[in-house]
Amino acid sequence: MPWPRRSLALLAIVPFALLAVWSALAQDKPANSPKLAQATVAASAASAVAAAKAPAPKRTHIGSVRFRTWVWPTPARGKDYIALGALRIGTKVKLLSSKSVNGRNWYPIEPYGYVYADHTTTFDFESVYWKALSSLTPKPGPWPYRYAFSTGAPAYTRIPTKAEEKAAERLLGPTRKFTPLGEWSRSHEVLLRNGTTPPIKATEPRPDFFKGNKAVPGSPWNSANPKLKMIPAGTGLAYAKAFKAQGRVWLLTPDMLLVPADRMFAWERSKFKGIELKGNKSLPLAWVKAKKAPKLLRSADGKSFSKSGKSWPNKTYALLSTERAKVGKRTFYRRSRETDASGNHYWLREDKKVGIVDPVKKLRFGIKSTDRWLLASIMNGTMVAYKGLKPLFTTMWSGGKGGLPVKGLDPRIAHTTEVGVFPIQWKDNVSTMSKDKGAPTVFWMADVPHVQYVKMPLALHVSPWHDNFGNLMSAECLNVSAADGKWLFDFTLPKMPKGWNSIRPHKATSGWSTKVRITP
Repeated sequence: MPWPRRSLALLAIVPFALLAVWSALAQDKPANSPKLAQATVAASAASAVAAAKAPAPKRTHIGSVRFRTWVWPTPARGKDYIALGALRIGTKVKLLSSKSVNGRNWYPIEPYGYVYADHTTTFDFESVYWKALSSLTPKPGPWPYRYAFSTGAPAYTRIPTKAEEKAAERLLGPTRKFTPLGEWSRSHEVLLRNGTTPPIKATEPRPDFFKGNKAVPGSPWNSANPKLKMIPAGTGLAYAKAFKAQGRVWLLTPDMLLVPADRMFAWERSKFKGIELKGNKSLPLAWVKAKKAPKLLRSADGKSFSKSGKSWPNKTYALLSTERAKVGKRTFYRRSRETDASGNHYWLREDKKVGIVDPVKKLRFGIKSTDRWLLASIMNGTMVAYKGLKPLFTTMWSGGKGGLPVKGLDPRIAHTTEVGVFPIQWKDNVSTMSKDKGAPTVFWMADVPHVQYVKMPLALHVSPWHDNFGNLMSAECLNVSAADGKWLFDFTLPKMPKGWNSIRPHKATSGWSTKVRITP
């Protein structure tokens, strides 16, 4: 039979009380030493009893100290169970009850679900380690972290000494040297501007928890040898802070590793974003995918079109009227309001330079008039968010660089995006993406923002590494800009509960899942 908790607490205190008595008796004391010893014993015993009777601090939150702490729909887990969602390292959620379920380690959390208190969790929010972790959590908005491209960089568990730096990096070559890695990495190098992006500067003071060349108290990393691993060339790094120490800028990752900034290149942030369809903004419209799309003028007889000398620039849109014109096999679309100085309407030609977005006229695939859903065209490079037949938002996205899927070919090998209708299976506020089996070691993109899996591993997610939206760029997934990724993440169902990092559709979340229809 296990000992009661109170007895265990008392036993933990008694050895210290006896040690105090023995220490007093062993010293050269005056004649009243026995009385002093008796008083010490009495005081120690009283303290032990008081400590045993004192109520435990009321638990109001539970925190995660690993990259995933699973949330379960019931206070049980088994080989056939599927988690409801997950918490993320350095974050905490409010408990619905300070008491565990049936005296076990299961705790109900807001707004629903249960967390098992194990090695991935903590109730100690005053430790140096927790305070350090909680300062590195994702920021709200389109950019939860800052992102950079590795040219082959070491990751340290603490600030190394100069001698340790030299030993760890002696074979890595010069810093700030950018060399294109080949076709496999081409899409990840777009926003590096051929290595011309400026060096990463320190933007925060040195954190108090990194003192000297010592590790953070309570950190699980072995600090005897500070170099933990290498960040392979081509891999994407997420970092929460950039500070200066020992004459060098250091990037601090969410899991409290330090990477020298001079062996990384920051991705330039894309400013592209789609548009909400409201007011005078409505479908149909055209997105410009190329560097520019010429503004055309129609001849008086309506049988030909000529260039006006003006054009719409890349990543802009043109609102269209419903008027169309056919010349040979070419279709031309009239701009809804814009005209030249003579009052002639501009037209544009349907070709690879533009993506035409017409409104959907009929609901299919079980989608109802109140449902939220997404329509994404691979070759058109356009996406629309709908509620029933009402378009609410449109943007451009990038599909698999392999083009349209081919029957019998694995999309992951052919780099194509699957077509079909897929309910969202799982959402991550941030998630590390990799093709490596198990923990990523060869290549990965750390903490990619706003990931929505539609058919794992096929996902709709932000691509911090390129902004060539509308054109085929990805390995397989649906790439969108940071601003669009956030808008779409907030639009789709299920909604992410406060403090969580991951969620899946479940009856606890009302059971709804937004459908994504992907067309050629």
